[in-house]
Amino acid sequence: MADFRQLIADNLKQSNNFVIVNYLRKAIKQESGGHISLIAAYDKGTDRFLILDVSRYKYPPVWVKAEELWQAIATVDPDGGKTRGFVLVSR
Repeated sequence: MADFRQLIADNLKQSNNFVIVNYLRKAIKQESGGHISLIAAYDKGTDRFLILDVSRYKYPPVWVKAEELWQAIATVDPDGGKTRGFVLVSR
């Protein structure tokens, strides 16, 4: 969990870097199943990540506790039979 938090926080500190996350929406108290969106920021004081949902017409940006997001990523995707994950994007 600590490595997850640090990897994302460090990546977001760099200009033009992005984080793409595959998570189970139900695990963060949203409707529906698995989903992929962007993480835009990390707030160390509250230990939360800002998710900018690609379906913003239905899901506005939301701050999610780091532990809850980690748990939402650790779920198994029933189609692939593997856990979800995240991608660090940089130049």
